[in-house]
Amino acid sequence: MMRLDIRLPASTSNLGPGFDCLGLALQLYNRARISWKKTDQPLPSRGLVRWARSLPYSQRAVAKAYAFYAEKKGLALPSVQIDFEGDIPVARGLGSSATCAIAGLAAGQLLERGDVDKEELLILATALEGHPDNVAPALFGGLILSKLKDGEVIYAPLACHPSLGILLFIPDFSLSTKESRAVLPRQIPHSEAVRQAASLGFLLQGLATGKAVFLKEGSEDFLHQAYRQPLIPDYQLISDKALEAGCAAVMLSGAGPALLGLVSASMEEVQALTARLEGNLPPGWHLRSLAVDHEGTQFTITP
Repeated sequence: MMRLDIRLPASTSNLGPGFDCLGLALQLYNRARISWKKTDQPLPSRGLVRWARSLPYSQRAVAKAYAFYAEKKGLALPSVQIDFEGDIPVARGLGSSATCAIAGLAAGQLLERGDVDKEELLILATALEGHPDNVAPALFGGLILSKLKDGEVIYAPLACHPSLGILLFIPDFSLSTKESRAVLPRQIPHSEAVRQAASLGFLLQGLATGKAVFLKEGSEDFLHQAYRQPLIPDYQLISDKALEAGCAAVMLSGAGPALLGLVSASMEEVQALTARLEGNLPPGWHLRSLAVDHEGTQFTITP
């Protein structure tokens, strides 16, 4: 029995003004174990698609990515055993779908070529996801700036100060990316685009230096957050409470509905801030204190 064990980090994208181009990996993980026998009979890609659709929800997204790999490469691959443990909440803006895409594609890649190549996985997972802002940090860890240009993913790892603390405010309800994108305007004024560029510059400086004043100035966004806020009950209430308690900035995590608080402080101060907030949230909201993941997706291959 051959086996691929994968640990995949959550990721938060956008971070306010970094819309569709900025992502940060977090120490919250999904784990997948994908196994098969050398004697298993390969199936054409159409057969793999039917197989993927028949699986339980927790395995289906991984299997669909595996079938996508076979179709993209014109391969016949065997169906595989998928065991998936998910600590990343689904449809909350924390990159859960990106982890499933990476896991399924990596299994296909391993069966075809005998190893795993993160650079190719970035291209394929971006094709599945539509943009690389969650995929890139999930694969490589840390803070990643990325864009899609002429079918190529261009990315750059950026500095992230060790004093940066992360608070995640996670609701019980979900919000689909499709629904969250539907409320965005088709155009914005030129003056707001200028302010957006300035905000992103301050945010990147704040993330690199850990200075709260830059994080605060860098939290302003003019492309998406104000339009998505009405979809998230208690957004403003939680943001106000977090800022009053000591967060330097609060913004949406991805398309939401989870919210992200940025803190520039020692671990002890972050823990104290978390304790102040935990019992002061609206019903149905949960708080997690996390650190940045700098390792990205980890693969263990058992021949």
